[in-house]
Amino acid sequence: MRHRTLTIAALTLLAARAAAAQPPRDLAPYRIADRAEEIELARTGAPRHVSDSATVLVLGTAGYVEAVRGTNGFTCVVIRSFGGSTSDPAFWNPKVRAPHCFNPPAVRTVLAPMLERATWIIAGVGLAEVDARTKRAYASRVFVAPAPGAMAYMTSPRQYLLDDDPRWLPHLMFYHDRATSGATFGAAGMTAPVIDASASDANAFVLTLLVPVRQWSDGSAAPPLTASR
Repeated sequence: MRHRTLTIAALTLLAARAAAAQPPRDLAPYRIADRAEEIELARTGAPRHVSDSATVLVLGTAGYVEAVRGTNGFTCVVIRSFGGSTSDPAFWNPKVRAPHCFNPPAVRTVLAPMLERATWIIAGVGLAEVDARTKRAYASRVFVAPAPGAMAYMTSPRQYLLDDDPRWLPHLMFYHDRATSGATFGAAGMTAPVIDASASDANAFVLTLLVPVRQWSDGSAAPPLTASR
């Protein structure tokens, strides 16, 4: 009887996993055919004094892979739409190209979970299961809170973030444990000097703060921050 109970339990678990899975995602709309072009786009995420010596990742057939080994501890990568919250209406938008350059603390503690989640999504894991796995990973400390000083540049003049306002503004991203409130930094809405980008995502495990800056990575001037943005 005990063997039968275990067998039924195992079958139930397998059925749940099968229900959560989907066929591997077709990456064709998301990939950039020319690897050199993707490397160059990734490097536009930060000023050249940062990105020229950074590691660069590109999107492969099963996830992100290293294309260039850097020397300064930074990693530059073009994040696609499925790198964001699963509740984002633009989650599957293939036009999104968001060059990021993560500093060393963020590479270890922010980028690593993002890459793992991307691998699950590409493999066809259902989004509810992706969220469940993420929750378990943070609870078990497989995924850890952002390290002190974790940040990323998002200053590419070629970024495409959303259909209504593709480039938006060049900005820096600062990452903190979600136990910290955005109010600690005086963070507020999208026209504030410090923007709480996690405010609308109650399930986010990371507090993400955006700080718009005065110029793009190529040195050209940024547009003003206005109420329409």
